[in-house]
Amino acid sequence: MLLAFAMLASAQDVPAPDGGGVATYPLLYPYQCKEGEANYDLEVLYFEGDFKTGLQQVDQRLAVAATSQLYWMKARFLYEMGELFERDDPSLDKEAHYQKMLDTADKGLALAPGDLHLRFARGIAMGRLGTTRGILASLFMADDVESDWKAVATSSTYQYASIGGKEVLPCDAYHALGIFYRLVPDWWIVQALAGTRGDLSKSVEWHQKAVKCKPNEAANWLELGVTQLCLGQDTGDEATLEAGRASLRKAQGQTAHSARAKIDVRNAGRVLADESMACEYSRDGQQDLDESKLKQ
Repeated sequence: MLLAFAMLASAQDVPAPDGGGVATYPLLYPYQCKEGEANYDLEVLYFEGDFKTGLQQVDQRLAVAATSQLYWMKARFLYEMGELFERDDPSLDKEAHYQKMLDTADKGLALAPGDLHLRFARGIAMGRLGTTRGILASLFMADDVESDWKAVATSSTYQYASIGGKEVLPCDAYHALGIFYRLVPDWWIVQALAGTRGDLSKSVEWHQKAVKCKPNEAANWLELGVTQLCLGQDTGDEATLEAGRASLRKAQGQTAHSARAKIDVRNAGRVLADESMACEYSRDGQQDLDESKLKQ
């Protein structure tokens, strides 16, 4: 495990080779998917950002023989496609899109109950449904989301990395839990309704684990930065605020090899320019965390 994390700390975000297509890719992680494994061509399409073709091909294979791997691959393609659209973009019905992702994960779990990659995908789908509908309108899902992500984050055995580290587990589960504990409000009424509650200190801890795992990913530094700013605003601690600004500048300094990463680099600058965005920040649109609306 220590060897794995040491390799994670030095891994780089690797761009697709010139010309695209199946090629030999650097093995950055001891548990990275490898050429010759089942559905490796879908891993290549995911790495190259050709999510539309990947989705088409995975659907063709599911129609022939459904497997749990194909279902989490489909869920992942759907997620990446959805992340390219703002919540209010009329060209995509994001709620229907993430419901499709959730249904996909559930179908996979029907084949392989407890599969941690599918549980991660299911948590992502529920989480994005929550940010699309609004966190306060989706608290009924919070306990399930937390449970799925914690199962992945605390597993002593499950490790996975896609080509170039675009998706790495458990690292990405650390990142997801960090967002969860910032966006779910730390109110007693949330605990009563949802069975869990937010915690900014926990959020910082999970994001610190994420940046140690994947230090060259803009999203990890961005989310650490917005949580540090939020915590600093809550406590009035200037050192925490400065740490948040430093993390956001680290996000800005990352090389973005994907459309999603470019959004994260851009958004780091937006939050630096308007720190009031921090507590309610979400990649797909600001959240409304007004406690009075929950009590109505």
